[in-house]
Amino acid sequence: MTPSVQQEAPPTSPAGPLPLARLTITGVFMGLANLIPGVSGGTMVLALGLYREFIGAVSEITRLRFAARPLIVLAMLFGLAAATILGLAGVIEFLLETFKPGMLALFVGMTLGGAPMLYRQLRPINLSSALFAGAGLALMAVIAFGLQPDLRTPGWGWFFAAGLVGSSAMILPGISGSYLLLVLGLYLPVISGISDLRAALTERDISQLIAVGYGLVLPVGLGLVAGVVALSNLLKFFLERYERPTTALLLGLLLGAVLGLYPFQDTSLDRLPRYAVSDNGRPGEGELRIIGFGWEQGTGGPIERQLQHLPSDLLEVEILETATDRAPTVADVQAARETSAVIIAYDVRIPREVRQETSDRDAGRVPLYIVPDTELTFPRGVLALFLAAGGFLFTFSLGRLKNSSRPPATENPPTAQ
Repeated sequence: MTPSVQQEAPPTSPAGPLPLARLTITGVFMGLANLIPGVSGGTMVLALGLYREFIGAVSEITRLRFAARPLIVLAMLFGLAAATILGLAGVIEFLLETFKPGMLALFVGMTLGGAPMLYRQLRPINLSSALFAGAGLALMAVIAFGLQPDLRTPGWGWFFAAGLVGSSAMILPGISGSYLLLVLGLYLPVISGISDLRAALTERDISQLIAVGYGLVLPVGLGLVAGVVALSNLLKFFLERYERPTTALLLGLLLGAVLGLYPFQDTSLDRLPRYAVSDNGRPGEGELRIIGFGWEQGTGGPIERQLQHLPSDLLEVEILETATDRAPTVADVQAARETSAVIIAYDVRIPREVRQETSDRDAGRVPLYIVPDTELTFPRGVLALFLAAGGFLFTFSLGRLKNSSRPPATENPPTAQ
């Protein structure tokens, strides 16, 4: 009797002609996803059926194998994502300010629309597949609900960890890099370091540039490179050797990615502590001064609910004044600049001149937080359901296209006699 021979594991990247149309659509939605708080570009790659192609391409490039196919794949995905971010940032900003629940609902639907495609690869679902999918779902639930933001003063090792976290957000679906940095207490120091780097470049301060480069850019960059190389090759290995459990885990991550995207949740203000005025210069400590528009102090509304849960015990919040019936003006920006205050505008349209004034580097930028009204009402709920259904049908239809289909994975490959 001839000994049993296992089938060769399926390739990570599908063969055949490049799916140029799908790459174009995925690149655009990667860019859109990166403009939406809490949405991962990797989630869109997975939902739109190009995750194996993407992981395979990243793995090949990180191993210095510069073949034409992976170069084209990554150039299209990242190039179109960057072009979308540059070209549509203003449009998405407007939509987030006017109807954030609708944008989140659209991406919830698009994310869930990729689940049937992964499910087809796993049929019939067995116990091990269900357990791995449950593990992925549980991981996303912990990230969305179980982790609490912290603040710390990190050293070189923590900044290296920040790079690793950033790489996971690039590779793993459903992972928000900014949120994980916030949870680990690394968001504020990284943002402050980037501001210091920008100031050093602007002022041509060589000593400061070297200090920031060694203390921040080098460890974060090394962590980012190490994370991308390790994760991409690890995922490629598991997709080739253990396709069913890895696909099940990815399905769980995909389903869990929507847990933190409830369209009618209050807008998080967890990044506000970076603007606190402190004598010791430590991030998240000192006095946080606020001038508010569109909301009233003492009413217990969404702004005050968020302020009460800011991630710092060493922060004193002082609301200098609030105006309930108007948007901020240039004079208000000047007042905020003089008092080192943050402007929080709730459900009001911001004039163009105010936007320009708050972003003026020469005069000193004034933090402007624009918070949309996310209260659940019947018309908003109906529209959100409609957008979620439309997003689901869009990605579900793409998943049904012939060039994205893969035969269902088998637990025990057939044998040849």
